[in-house]
Amino acid sequence: MKKGNILSLISILIIIYSIIVNIFFPLQNLQNSQTTSSLFPELKTAFINKVKASSNEETAGLGLSYLIGEKDDLPEGIEQKMKSVGLAHIIVVSGTHLSIIITASRKIFEKISRFSALYFSLALLLFYINLVGLSPSLLRASFVAVYSLLAWFFGRTLKPERTVLLTLGFCLLANPYLLTNLGFEFSILSYFGITILFPVLKTFFYGPKNPSFPGKIILSSLSASIACLPLQLYFFGSFNFLSLLSNLLILPTIPLSMGLSFFTGLFGLLNLPFTNLFGALSNLVLTYHIGIINFLNNKTEFLLEFPKKNPLFLFIYLILTFSIIKISRIKYKKRLEKFKKLKSLKTLDLWE
Repeated sequence: MKKGNILSLISILIIIYSIIVNIFFPLQNLQNSQTTSSLFPELKTAFINKVKASSNEETAGLGLSYLIGEKDDLPEGIEQKMKSVGLAHIIVVSGTHLSIIITASRKIFEKISRFSALYFSLALLLFYINLVGLSPSLLRASFVAVYSLLAWFFGRTLKPERTVLLTLGFCLLANPYLLTNLGFEFSILSYFGITILFPVLKTFFYGPKNPSFPGKIILSSLSASIACLPLQLYFFGSFNFLSLLSNLLILPTIPLSMGLSFFTGLFGLLNLPFTNLFGALSNLVLTYHIGIINFLNNKTEFLLEFPKKNPLFLFIYLILTFSIIKISRIKYKKRLEKFKKLKSLKTLDLWE
């Protein structure tokens, strides 16, 4: 048996074990007991204070929630509004945050060597985790980041289905009770959507072509939304049709916002003269975000509400997901057959 298949089998056994543990030995008050505290609380506090001092307090709170998942200083009511318009995932430190950090680090140090890119990316990842604190969603994202970095370093290609399975198995090995943690469930389903459903939707809408940047944002948001839809309807009983629009308007500027907030805090700690400039630019971008959130939140005619904890939505989700994958594969096969016929016609010698 191949190593990959052995690891997949082990992951399946860990998942089964976690299901048994959660059924027979349930843990109370699970949702609030899964995040570890920062190992550098004084540094974290100093960083937060510098960002606040160099920017508008309202926008600084939103910027800090993007960067380090700090929600204590969020503007009043903004978290509920972000949930309403489908942007709650942005203020949960997860794959988006780590991908920005790792990608930037790798591009900088890759110019020196692949090993230095790997070393400094892992070191920065470890420092960031210890600064922020390890939440369930960050645990999932960290495993994916490390796994992807090692695969890149050794020149290996990752199989999406196996990566999702190994990620779930590793996280449940670390803590089997994460299986019933709502934040972790949203994180793993969102990752499943972007990893598995995104290529399916890309094939369905674009065929062999690559979508444009707005197209990627729309398809990524749609993929994550489809994957998380059953939990959204089951636990919150609501869905906003404007969630795709809100993600399209805000997601492209999230890396810019995080970068400006980071340099505002960093330059503030170092007492550099550019601190206020970065703070002002950060305030400008975040003011735009708050304006979009408030505007879309007022469009209540696009919000659908349903009874909470209705298992019917889970069955609808399974049917919907299966149908999308099935239709996409049929359409892809037809396009592939058409392409082969056209290719055979081009190579046919008509003079014979």
